[in-house]
Parts: sequence; C-alpha cells; structure tokens
Amino acid sequence: MIELNKVNKYYHNGQNSYHVLHDIALAVDQGELLAIIGESGSGKSTLINIVGFLDEDFSGEYFYQGQPIHSMTRSQFSRLRNKNVGFVFQNFKLIRDASVAENVELPLLYAGYSHRKVRDRVTEVLQKVGLAGYEDQLPQNMSGGQQQRVSIARAIVANPHFLIADEPTGALDSETSQEIMNLFKKLNQAGTTIIMVTHDPRVAAQCERVVKIIDGRIVSDSGRKEDNHGDQ
Repeated sequence: MIELNKVNKYYHNGQNSYHVLHDIALAVDQGELLAIIGESGSGKSTLINIVGFLDEDFSGEYFYQGQPIHSMTRSQFSRLRNKNVGFVFQNFKLIRDASVAENVELPLLYAGYSHRKVRDRVTEVLQKVGLAGYEDQLPQNMSGGQQQRVSIARAIVANPHFLIADEPTGALDSETSQEIMNLFKKLNQAGTTIIMVTHDPRVAAQCERVVKIIDGRIVSDSGRKEDNHGDQ
C-alpha cells in the first residue's frame, strides 16, 4: 500500500542545511498495525509527515497503492490526505466548545455528505469507540481518555485507508493508555491500517511490527510479514 524508496529530507535555515532523514526505505501493507519508535529528535515525526501527505518537500520515491506520488504538487498531496488518511494526536486537537458530534462530523462536512448521512455515521462511529449517547457532550467536560476516543472517532468517520496516530497515549495514564491501545487493536482487527508513532516501548510491544529510527535512519524493522506483498 505504502512504499518509500531512498527518501531524504533536508531542513534549510539560512545558509545552513540539516539532513533529517537518510535514505529511508519503508513499505507498509494494508491491514498492518505498525509502531515507529525513536527518541525525541530522531526523525519519526518528520517521517510520518511525509507518509501522511503533510509534507511533499522531500527527495526520493513514494508509491501509494502502486502510484508514484513523489512528484505531485502540494494541492495534490492535500487531496490525497483528505481522502485517504485519518489523524490521531497526543493532545487530541478537538474544538473544546463544540459538541462531540460537531467535532466528529467535520471530515464528513468537508467531503460534502448530506446532513442525514452525517448524523447516522457519527452515531455509528461513536458507538464503535464506546461513546454511544455522547453526541451533545462538550470535550472540555470529558476525561482525557474520552477525548482521545472522540479524536479516534473523528479520524475514522470518513473511512480513511489508513490512520496515523502520533503519540496517542502520551497524555494519558497507564490504565487509560491501555484502553486506547485496546481500541486501536480492535480497529486494526476489523481491517484498519494503523501507523503509530510512540516513544513508549509498552505501546510498541502491542503492535505486530516495530520500526526503530535513530538520527533519521531506520535501524531495525521487526515483525514484517515478508510474504505479504499483495496489497501494497
């Protein structure tokens, strides 16, 4: 589904140039639950910005569902992102004075869904994440774990082809973190491809595959099913 070949990323600051990612080679198959681990500054967030179509300024090749996208424009990347990727963040990024339903429905409204379809789909995904009946609640009145469930509902409401979860348990206590991980595993078992960035080895250990990045280089990749290439 996703294939990166010799991807390099540079940041420029005046006359200085910083080589952040070095010859990244990464393939992700449909249906995987993959963790990308590394210390702060290792390049993992830069990598997922490229994987998630947030950053088109890189060198190398990126094939998505067999199509070369490395030469696409920023607007083409934006369209790809809106149609294919759901994002879950450490700090939830919810609109605190909008209701749960209003937060979750945003991707559907951007996609032009009818109000009837929006209402039915929001109800469906809230039930899936364990928040049935919470449509009218405000995020600011909810626990961190509940807010992250709202964030996950918003990420999956438009049926994206894959999810990127950036430190999704980083702001939660250990018990709530495990509840969120159980939800991710349940979604993955139902067929959702999930790429999770984490610095927590306990979170990474629950993923079927772990990619470790140090100083912008992939140094290990454990758990990949080498014989499963049919859905790349």
